[in-house]
Amino acid sequence: MAAQKKHLAGEQHRNKIYQVLECFDDAERKRLSKFLHSPYFIKTKTLIGLYEALLVCIDNKAQGFDRKQVWEKIQPEAAYDPIVFRKYCSDLLKWTEVFMAQESLLHNDNQATSALLDFLVRRKIKPLYERSIREARTRIEQKSFRALDDFYTAFLIERHYYAMMDFDVTVNKRTNIEAISHHLDIFYWIEKLKLFIARLSQQRTSTEQYDLKKMEEIVRFLSTYPVDDIPELAIYYYSFLTMYEEDNVAHYYKLRALLDQYATGMPIREAIEIIDSALHYCTGKFNRGHREFYQEFFDVFLFALDNNIFSNKSEFAPWRYNNMVGVALRLDKLDWAERFVESYKHLLPPDTRQNTYSFNLARVYRFQKKHEKVLVLLRGVEYEDIGYNLISKMMLTITYFELDEFDALDAFIESFKVFLKRNEKTITEQRRTGYLNLLHYVRLLMRLVPGDKTNKDKLRQAIENDKPRIVNHEWLLEKLDEMD
Repeated sequence: MAAQKKHLAGEQHRNKIYQVLECFDDAERKRLSKFLHSPYFIKTKTLIGLYEALLVCIDNKAQGFDRKQVWEKIQPEAAYDPIVFRKYCSDLLKWTEVFMAQESLLHNDNQATSALLDFLVRRKIKPLYERSIREARTRIEQKSFRALDDFYTAFLIERHYYAMMDFDVTVNKRTNIEAISHHLDIFYWIEKLKLFIARLSQQRTSTEQYDLKKMEEIVRFLSTYPVDDIPELAIYYYSFLTMYEEDNVAHYYKLRALLDQYATGMPIREAIEIIDSALHYCTGKFNRGHREFYQEFFDVFLFALDNNIFSNKSEFAPWRYNNMVGVALRLDKLDWAERFVESYKHLLPPDTRQNTYSFNLARVYRFQKKHEKVLVLLRGVEYEDIGYNLISKMMLTITYFELDEFDALDAFIESFKVFLKRNEKTITEQRRTGYLNLLHYVRLLMRLVPGDKTNKDKLRQAIENDKPRIVNHEWLLEKLDEMD
């Protein structure tokens, strides 16, 4: 029996080529098959047979393959040789990597342009020099917005032109070194600004430190450079300044104006990066009491939705969904929030979709004062995410109070305290204190006798004094107002 188990375990072999092929979709597998069948690349049918045998296992959802069975399909007349078989797998992986590089070239005009010019220069194919350079320059210049990669490609185009014209050995002729330098400078500054933004962002959420050179020098230089004449540079410059000099709101409004004008022409990844930068700035401002930035956040996010910038499933992260619902509720856009929760549910990641949807629908119901529906969605639910858990328990605390279910509320408060104690290592002290204070003041609210103006005023003053250390102090004050 043990020998049989050992044999079965050996059948499930997973090497690198098998794992790589598992990552391909059906269309990519079909194109790879055509690639392998091309005599320009592959000189032996053995690799094609190996590829097809591995695909059968992958299509059958197998966790691996039996090496000897696959060998019998590709070399039926030869005894199994593990060394030769590994060589076949290695060769197939090598050609698969060539295929992936070729796919990248086919889907990236900039890479294809650079590769062509490189070939022309190396082989000195002079009949195509002028036309190829002219077409390459025109394709970059005609873009309404040039991505970071476009500036790097423009630099390479000019470098290739410099090599084509043999400027190194030509005398008394003006070269294109200024164009080379200009495109390289813009690429370098944008790339540096992106790294500086990442550094500042990381330092806000992590204790890690990053030593990035020349930040102050580059920022000082760009402050005297005509940045606004190059919108692609200006977008990253003002995005950086919103973090570097965050008290200066003029930087944000310049960034916002640039987004309105250029975001729809940007590559999707760059557009998302910059829009997220603007949203994070708005979040920081309204968290520090600047309530007008709730509307700014809403407007920027709505701009992204209307222009399909967040429409890709891989980009519609739960935190974006959560934040937009929260801001809409803060702005009292309750019906809009409910439509948003329903309309964009399908874009959420499948593994967290139902929990994220239910959690946010409960938030909407709470603001709509549909308290019974909140209980249906949240009672008895424990989320894996600690943030979801805390907010859902806060909502249940409020819901029990709103429904006058004080016995259930009293028991729930005790269980909430136990939860906070049990998770004290994963909840910051400031956050835990905020929730404990909420529970403390909810209990005082429960015990407040109607008409007891003296104790009500004392409670109001205590909450006002303690506001920064109470989660959802606004609701507590709202309840006191209703007792007036």
